[in-house]
Amino acid sequence: MKFTIFFKTFLTLLISFSILLVLSTLYFYNQFSDRYIEENIEAVKNAIINSQEDLVNSEKLENTLLSEVSSETTFIRYTDGIVLESIGPQVVSDEDLLEFVIELYDSEDLIQEGKLSYTISLQQDIYNVSYIYRFSDSDYLLILTKIQSLRNIDLVLNDITLTQALILFVTIIILSFFISKNIAKPVKQINNYAKSIAKLDFSKNLTLKRKDEFREVISSLNEMAFNLKKTYYELEQANKRLENDIEYEKHTEKRKKALIMTINHELKTPLSVIKGMVEGMIDGVGRFKNKEKYLLEVISEIEKIEVIAKDLTYSLKLEDIAKEDDITNILTLKTSLKSLKELAVIKNVKLNMDIIDCQVCVNEEMLGILVANLLKNAINYTLDKTVYLKTYEEDEKILIIIKNKGHIEENELERIFEPYYRVDLGKDGSGLGLFIVKQICDLYDFEYRIFNDSEYVISKIIIDKNLSCHKTDKL
Repeated sequence: MKFTIFFKTFLTLLISFSILLVLSTLYFYNQFSDRYIEENIEAVKNAIINSQEDLVNSEKLENTLLSEVSSETTFIRYTDGIVLESIGPQVVSDEDLLEFVIELYDSEDLIQEGKLSYTISLQQDIYNVSYIYRFSDSDYLLILTKIQSLRNIDLVLNDITLTQALILFVTIIILSFFISKNIAKPVKQINNYAKSIAKLDFSKNLTLKRKDEFREVISSLNEMAFNLKKTYYELEQANKRLENDIEYEKHTEKRKKALIMTINHELKTPLSVIKGMVEGMIDGVGRFKNKEKYLLEVISEIEKIEVIAKDLTYSLKLEDIAKEDDITNILTLKTSLKSLKELAVIKNVKLNMDIIDCQVCVNEEMLGILVANLLKNAINYTLDKTVYLKTYEEDEKILIIIKNKGHIEENELERIFEPYYRVDLGKDGSGLGLFIVKQICDLYDFEYRIFNDSEYVISKIIIDKNLSCHKTDKL
C-alpha cells in the first residue's frame, strides 16, 4: 500500500504530539492535591526550624514566624508538664496533653526528622497534621494543624486538564494537517513537474513562493529543464537534418538512377546507328560503300554522345560545384556568355543584352550555365533572328528575362524541364540543358518559368535578394 508524503508527515506529527500530550497529562493528573498538602507541611516545618532559636531564648510564639503559618493552627509550648504558652483553637486539653505526646511518639506513622517529628492522618476529608519539636527531654513545642482536602477542587482541575488535553489534541490535529500540507504541497508540485519533464513536456515552468531549501530545489529543476529542453531541441534539429540528408540522398540516388535509365535509352539510338554504319562499311553493303562520307556521319553521332556525356557529368556534379557563401556579380555574364555571342553570329542572330551591376547569391559558374542554357535555346529557336537578355531589380528581387520570337505548345511547356526532352528533335542538343536550369534553380530556391507571351517565348528567373547566401540543406 502506497502512502503519500502528506499522510506520512501528518501521521508522524500527530503521533509525536499526541504522545507528548498524553505523557504531560498523566504527569500533571492528580498532582495538585498532593503538592498542596506537601507545600503546607513544608511551610510549617520551615517555620519551626527558623523559629527554634527564638523559642530557646523564651521568645513568645506570637513574635516568631510561627504566627504567620495559619489561623487554623494550634501552637502549644509544653515544658516540665506545664503549658507555658498556647496560640490558636484548643484541640487538646491540658490534662490530656501528656498522653497526646506519648501517643504521638508511639504512632507507627510518625515521621522523624532530627528533633522534629510529625504524623499525618486523614479524617472526613481533612488532613490532621501533628508536629512535635523537642528542645530537651521535658521541653516541647506542639503544633496541631488541619488542612482541608482539595478533592473537589482536584476533580475540577482534572476535568479542566482533560478538557485542555482534548482542545490541545484538536489543535495538534489542525497543526499537523497544515504543517504536513505545507511540506507535501511543494513535493507534490515538484513531482508533477518532474513527471512532465520525463514526458519531454517543457511547456510548464515551476514557480513556488518559498524562501527555504525548496526554492533551491525548484531553481535547480528549472535550470535542468532548460538545459534538457535546449539539448532536446538541438537533438531534434539534428535528427531533422539527418532525416533531410537521408531523404535528399534517397532522392539524389533515385534521380541518378532515373538519369542512368534515361541515358541508357538516349544512347541506344546513336550507338545503334553507329554500329549499323560501321557494319555496313565493313561489309561494303549498298550505300555504305562510300566509307569517307559515312565516317563523317559516324563522327557526328559520336559527337552527340560526347555532348550527352558532358551535360550528364555537369548535371551530376552540381552539388559539388556549389559552395557556401557563393556571391556573384551579374556583370560576370558578359564574360561567361562570349561563346554564345559567337554562336549568335554563326546563326545570324542579334543579341540585345542589358546587364545591371548587382550581387546575387549564386556560384559564378552556375549562373553562367543557367543563363547560357536558356540563351542557347532562344538562339536556336528564335523566328526573327533577334534575342533579348535583360536583367533588372524590382521589389527586392533580381529578374533575368530572356525573350525570343516563337511559340511552344502548352502540353510541351509542361514537360520542357524534363531530362532529354526536346521540343524539336531536329535541333542539336542533349536534351539536358533546361533540366540543368531546373537543377540550379531548385538548388538555390530561385523561381523559374518559361511561357508564351503574344508572339514571344519568355524565360524568366527570379532571385530574391533577401535569401541568405549560406548554402541551404539542398546543397
